[in-house]
Amino acid sequence: MQRFLVSLLLSGLVAGVAVSDPKPAGNEPLTADAMRAELFGIQMSGIVVQTGQRWSECIEPGGRTLYEFEGYRSEGVLEVTDKAEACFTYPGTGTSCFRGQRAPKGYMFRPVGGGAAFHANKIERGVKKCITSDLVG
Repeated sequence: MQRFLVSLLLSGLVAGVAVSDPKPAGNEPLTADAMRAELFGIQMSGIVVQTGQRWSECIEPGGRTLYEFEGYRSEGVLEVTDKAEACFTYPGTGTSCFRGQRAPKGYMFRPVGGGAAFHANKIERGVKKCITSDLVG
């Protein structure tokens, strides 16, 4: 009986910890606040969902970005809107906005208004400065 009570108490503690975890673990959409907290100061890389092509993007804490896709590299800026859209602006291509969601490995970014979806399956946090040579090449 005592073992049963101890295991019941432990189960309750584990369930309580799982419920109190502030960072969701599923694939729910990212809020604007979550995007601001999670996307600045990271380097991410992954694939274009429709084609499987590799890409890489580095985002400094202040919003400056470096993007690499098939040898093309560009410097731009990220802004997160109150509509929970991550909008990337680059001189050669203009502004593209995405809605993000957590994925089992990283993030999934779906375009607002059409275009390619991006799966970021490798994330490095704590980036202070983006350096071109660190991008996928």
